Amino acid sequence: MATDPALAAFLALDDAAVGAYADARAEALGLALPPETRAGVIDNLALLRRQAATFTAGLDDSKPIEAFEP
Repeated sequence: MATDPALAAFLALDDAAVGAYADARAEALGLALPPETRAGVIDNLALLRRQAATFTAGLDDSKPIEAFEP
């Protein structure tokens, strides 16, 4: 599958690691995840990860890829 390093790292996460990923990304972007929204953000990221895995499974390795921006 043709992916950039950021997407490959995102796809390699398991559901247990998505929370730490969300916290690290929020901190890197200078954002705070309010406690009342954190669980929903983590659920959405887990869903996004599964959807991205489905979509990237059909990528053509011979074509250039666009950078992933979570």
